[in-house]
Amino acid sequence: MDQLSFDLGKPPINRKGKSPPKRRQALYFAALPDPEIAKLTAEMTVDQSRRNGLTRIARKHDLYHATIYAIDIVSRSQEEATFAALEAGSTICLKSFPLIFDRAGTFGNGNNRQYVLWCREGNEGLTTLRRELDAAMQSMGFESRISSSFQPHMTLFYCDRILPEVRLDKPVAWTVKTFTLVNSFQGAGEHGHVWHWPLF
Repeated sequence: MDQLSFDLGKPPINRKGKSPPKRRQALYFAALPDPEIAKLTAEMTVDQSRRNGLTRIARKHDLYHATIYAIDIVSRSQEEATFAALEAGSTICLKSFPLIFDRAGTFGNGNNRQYVLWCREGNEGLTTLRRELDAAMQSMGFESRISSSFQPHMTLFYCDRILPEVRLDKPVAWTVKTFTLVNSFQGAGEHGHVWHWPLF
């Protein structure tokens, strides 16, 4: 297992007289877009927002990702979950695969909906990797987190209503050659890339 980076994210600044702010964290495996695709996605964030009468700025390029598998850090400690994920990721031996998003639309409910890129055909390569990671995490003593409703996607921005679905003139696509363990501080716009694993 070759280490490309090891970053759990920076701790919050502890200003004098104040307790560090509590931040919700998430730990998950993800497919990260190539830099060119991340730049294109940032441009689409602004464009699609404007088309829908909203004002949304692009996220930092290194925040765009397609979540593959979320890891339980509620019933387990962060340290235990991270160790298990590192072990599980090292067992994966799969070929690289194309990831294609040909539509933009709204996922979720309530006032915190996601406006995402997705593909109606499902992206079987990423779904297969998800199943392999679920089996590997189960071998580490974690319960299965596979859901039949899983739909690969990449979030552009968040909104409070359903926006019209559109088919993209040109699909957003790249070849997934690595997958990454991400430690995310939700709402803070900060991701730590804990480890990367290559696909062959």
